[in-house]
Amino acid sequence: MAATLSVENLLPATHRTPKTIPWLQLLMKVEALFDDRASRRALYRLDDAALADLGLSKADVERINEAP
Repeated sequence: MAATLSVENLLPATHRTPKTIPWLQLLMKVEALFDDRASRRALYRLDDAALADLGLSKADVERINEAP
């Protein structure tokens, strides 16, 4: 998200909104994929006690990691 916010701040106020710029839409989608991947990896690295604090189990993490 940081890259998207940085680009938005550089645009002049009279310029098109970021959602109308095709390459920026693609960049935002790729960034969202990387964010999802990082979140899944972080969950996978947590031990049972940390997962219990979040109200999750190893089975929940496996189910999340199998999702598209």
